[in-house]
Amino acid sequence: MSALPEKAHVVVIGAGIVGNSLVYHLAQKGWKDIVLLDKGPLPNPGGSTGHASNFIFLTDHSKEMAQITLDSVAQYKDLGVFTQSGGIEVARTEARMEELRRRMASSKAWGIDSRLITPDEIKKLVPYINEEILLGGFYTPGVGVVDSLRAGTLMREKAQAMGALTVFPNTEITGIGVKQGRVRNVQTSKGEISAEVVIIACGCWSPRIARMAGATIPLTPAVHQMISVGPVPLFDKTVGEIEYPIVRDMDTNMYERQNGNDMEVGSYAHRPILMKADDIPSIEESRLSPTELPFTQDDFDPQLEQAMELMPEILEDERIGIRHAINGLLSLTPDGMPLIGETEVKNLWSVAAIWIKEAPGTARAVAELMTDGYSEIDMHASDVARFYDYGRSRTHITARTSEGFNKTYG
Repeated sequence: MSALPEKAHVVVIGAGIVGNSLVYHLAQKGWKDIVLLDKGPLPNPGGSTGHASNFIFLTDHSKEMAQITLDSVAQYKDLGVFTQSGGIEVARTEARMEELRRRMASSKAWGIDSRLITPDEIKKLVPYINEEILLGGFYTPGVGVVDSLRAGTLMREKAQAMGALTVFPNTEITGIGVKQGRVRNVQTSKGEISAEVVIIACGCWSPRIARMAGATIPLTPAVHQMISVGPVPLFDKTVGEIEYPIVRDMDTNMYERQNGNDMEVGSYAHRPILMKADDIPSIEESRLSPTELPFTQDDFDPQLEQAMELMPEILEDERIGIRHAINGLLSLTPDGMPLIGETEVKNLWSVAAIWIKEAPGTARAVAELMTDGYSEIDMHASDVARFYDYGRSRTHITARTSEGFNKTYG
């Protein structure tokens, strides 16, 4: 591997799906002399990309987020890493059915192929579901899953093939130099590199890295629990990763989705478990990865009971056991939106709190903003500068994200 250069035009910190998407789109826009840094190994440096469930639902009440998601899916398809399975958001209550009707209206407005379906129709699509506890569902055929690690690798390699990118894994950031309000350099475990532009795209670690430059990225790492159960006899003949539609149980803030011979069950219903970026364990301290923390069974048990009501054929089968369980870290912001744009420090950019479903589309928009000063998709609602001083305080971030976590599905 080559030595760290003394200078670069732009340094991107973080080689997850966001950082990899960014270097590709910057290269596409003609940027050269890009350096990508990550403290972890490749292709999986140990962030949220490595343990994400990787499914993508298309509809959002926000036009911005729906457009970004649709663009991301189109890019994943172009890379050959997207598998379309369909997805159903199910309702147990009339109040939730009313929300699904609202989602149907948004879906029509954004041009997304969706329809409301009956419990019997849900059963035909997902034969192992207990349709008797459901009032209906919102079905979107275009929902699917993506291999995010492969997608990131392909984008990174494309940028390298253009001669625009040099990559340095296993390189920890130790400081960011600022002079007269402008970013000047990045200090690492392998030396110092001067840079005209620095982009922080390292997910849960972003607040800690931003503080090195005297900037603020107002997010918090938060636990999202997920288990994988199997082997599931019904899935034995599945070719590939997924055959049946992904289910989001909106009233319980749960999801269930096939993953080969297993089923993943994830929850946004447990108590909010927030961390500080400084408290995320190092790679050396981690049993699995820094963002895969030990599973806390007591937090998950009530949600598992609700999942068993919905999927009794699988989850009550004594032959099927829990094969993997984690408290996975993801990034939450006070209003649930991403954090993109130039920070308080000139030429220091934030591209943080981006989930798998939004990464390539957001990266394209950021590359447009950095190159042209505007983006095809209006990203104002995601501007990192949208918060007043109180909104960037740890107290406010904790209060709002604690409130918002259990509203992930509305």
